[in-house]
Amino acid sequence: MQRCLRALFVHFLVAGAAAVVLTGSAPSAEPPARDTKATKNTIPRPLLRLPEWIESIGGRDKSPAKPAVPPEAPSTTVLTGGWTELADEAAAKAEGSAKEPAGDSTPAKTTLGPETSVLTADADAPPESTDAPAEVAPQKTRIAVESRPVPAKDSAPADTAASPAAAPPVPRSPAEAPTLAIDPASFRGVLPGKTTREEIETSWGPGEAFIREDDVKGLFWTVEPFERIEVTLDDGVVDSIRIKLAEPVALKQLATQMEIADLRTVSILDENGVSIGEVFPERGVVISVKPGTQTALAVLLEPLDPEPFVLRAEGEIDHASASAVADLQYAIEIDPRHVRAHRLLLALLSEQGRWEQALAIAEAAEKLDSVDIWTQLEHADVLLALGRADDARKKVEAVRGLDSVPPLVTAQTARMLGRVELAAEPADYQKSVTHFEEAIRKATPLGTHQSKAIQKAAREVLLDAHLGTALAIARGTWQQKGRVIPKWIARSEGLVGDVDADSPDRARLELELCRGALAVAASSAEGVESLPWVKRLLESREKLDDQVQDSWRRRQIDWEVGLGLADAIEASLKRGDASDMLENATLTAAYLERGAEQRELTDTDRRRMGDLLFRIGILHSLQQGAHATAVTWFDKVVPLWDDNSTFKTQGDVGRLGESFVSMAISYWQVERRDDALTLSRRGVDFMVEAVDLQQLEERSLAVPYGNLSTMYAEQGNDEQSTTYAEMASRAEAAETRLR
Repeated sequence: MQRCLRALFVHFLVAGAAAVVLTGSAPSAEPPARDTKATKNTIPRPLLRLPEWIESIGGRDKSPAKPAVPPEAPSTTVLTGGWTELADEAAAKAEGSAKEPAGDSTPAKTTLGPETSVLTADADAPPESTDAPAEVAPQKTRIAVESRPVPAKDSAPADTAASPAAAPPVPRSPAEAPTLAIDPASFRGVLPGKTTREEIETSWGPGEAFIREDDVKGLFWTVEPFERIEVTLDDGVVDSIRIKLAEPVALKQLATQMEIADLRTVSILDENGVSIGEVFPERGVVISVKPGTQTALAVLLEPLDPEPFVLRAEGEIDHASASAVADLQYAIEIDPRHVRAHRLLLALLSEQGRWEQALAIAEAAEKLDSVDIWTQLEHADVLLALGRADDARKKVEAVRGLDSVPPLVTAQTARMLGRVELAAEPADYQKSVTHFEEAIRKATPLGTHQSKAIQKAAREVLLDAHLGTALAIARGTWQQKGRVIPKWIARSEGLVGDVDADSPDRARLELELCRGALAVAASSAEGVESLPWVKRLLESREKLDDQVQDSWRRRQIDWEVGLGLADAIEASLKRGDASDMLENATLTAAYLERGAEQRELTDTDRRRMGDLLFRIGILHSLQQGAHATAVTWFDKVVPLWDDNSTFKTQGDVGRLGESFVSMAISYWQVERRDDALTLSRRGVDFMVEAVDLQQLEERSLAVPYGNLSTMYAEQGNDEQSTTYAEMASRAEAAETRLR
């Protein structure tokens, strides 16, 4: 969208922008006489003027006017045309293909789109397992395990519940940020890692010494009703407590007795993959079981260890990524040098678009292992996402220069350099294409590698390199774009088509393909029609419904779909098609706003979202005269554009100022006068800066000065009104000096 909007913003003001009557009707040649008997809300204000390029936004859509759609509930939008109909078709198609035979009581599936909120996605856990051996008698004795509360960390779920044999439930909404209830367990007043030998012998009496086969020393006691209690020591401090049960007991029953059954666990497997125990990380409790059963034999209490948190995170990454993040954050808190925890957390934070956090973890991970190639490339990806293309290039080239780089890494670095050149200021499209061509050459032979993981990684490189090449051609100055671009898109389709339709990767790759094709459509009016790709994008999203159980990942999908639709809007504008623009933009905003719930938006993200929401507000004000609705959108725009560096780096400070001036008119119409004056003055400041930089004609200042004159006049401040009227006259008479 950014390039399309910028195209609209170039040379966006000519001398003497026409006065606009913002009352919901078409502009008239002559301002109507003021009716002093009319109510305040119906008095037209003919002297509040818009820059010409902003006025044109409301005049391009020739489709019949439709009811205003408030931003508070975009998911309930009912359209007579446009993309929501495509979304409905995609949802119906996905639902129809998933229907069970008649008589099946399977609940209807929940779609991911704005039509139904993912906040109500089903999060019920599977039924608990009851596979404890029948011969195990109920345990009559209870193990009283005390807890010493530790302040809760903002790290993993306190409201999840699962038996040791049941899968943990998925958080119902990303808004429910998980926290860890850390509560180390103790036994009869003895806390591993804290209690000394003298303290335990004072409390329990002298114990008998023992030495294990691994030379670990300790003391043991025979205490009814347990068979044996062993305590190992480390430098005079209790290191662990092992309680051997007098008779076996069902694991679930024992966990319930110990009041830890609601915790998420980690299974301990032997070399054959058979379960031999369950770990309760927040408590430091390990229950050993008879191999392959749910029969508990002993309980082990240890100091909190980062490894169980990391193992649990690894097991939950695909279906509970928020909980996985929480576990990894706490593991790093326990052990700041845990390399694997840093790498896993880096991957998750990057997926979730939490870029500043990801950057901090990437820097820490590199300090722990400066030669790890994966960490360096992931670090470069984060830098690129943050708009630091030069820093990203240095990282990638450093990896590229290493000795004995594997072929896959060579392909990955070439692909990344292609993306870096696309994102650089200024972009070098020729270099970008050259890098993508190298990536394709290196990755193609790996498509038949014996390792499935390498095949998958190579396919991802190939798809991104093909789409990147098409994008570089679309943005650059190349001949025969209309003939060349479709060929690269077709090759990209072929790569996705080669993946089995039932593969879990297929829908994800389809989504990436649609995103890439729409980005190309937004960059060039030649070669790609956007509407078929919008339909395909929405269908791909519906296909992901059956695969994606994690609510945070659903938000990531929403974000990707929103970006694709934003590109489609830009593509439509580039081709002069503004039909259903208000409705389509509102649908796009619904995806982006929901997808942004857990993201750390970069300045580019904030700029792009602001552009879209601004357009929606302007359309409401100009097409329907719905200033109250427009202001609800503008209230979202201002924070997105505040302190946003992209306006200066891209030479759009003047455009920012004119946008503020334009929004101020709607604020004035709904009697939010202080806000209107503040926005107008801020807009003037930005526009003056742009004039000084020769990015804007001095005559353009006549519009905001004239508006301020009108506003102050209506407030009865004649002195200020006269001052701004004189400034408007001088600006109107200024010569054109913009080059």
